[in-house]
Amino acid sequence: MCNTRTVFRMNAHSTAVATIDIELDLDIATDIDVTTESGDEDVDSEVDQRDEVWEKLRRLQADHVWIREELMHLQRRMVTQCLARQRRAYQIMKQMQQLLCRLQVKYGRTWGQ
Repeated sequence: MCNTRTVFRMNAHSTAVATIDIELDLDIATDIDVTTESGDEDVDSEVDQRDEVWEKLRRLQADHVWIREELMHLQRRMVTQCLARQRRAYQIMKQMQQLLCRLQVKYGRTWGQ
C-alpha cells in the first residue's frame, strides 16, 4: 500500500521566515552607500548591478516559494491517491470475505481461516 517513507514533509513556515529574513537583509543592504573614487558613473553602475542582483534574488526566492507550494500540493494528491487505493483494497477484501462466507454456507464447507 502506501510507503510512509516516501511522503515528504514540507515546512511552509521556514520558507516564510526565510523570505522575511532576506527582505530584512535587502533593506539593510540598500542603506549602505556605494562610493568609489572613479566617479559617479561607476557608482551608478554598481548601484544598478546591485539592484539587478537583488531583483534576481527576489525572483529566485519567489520561485522557491512557488516550488515548495507545488510540492506540498503534489504531496497531498499523492497521499489522497494512496488512501483511495488502500480504501479500494479493503472494500475488495471485504467483498471477497462475504463471497467466501456465502459459498461456505451454500456448500456447507469451511475453506481457510
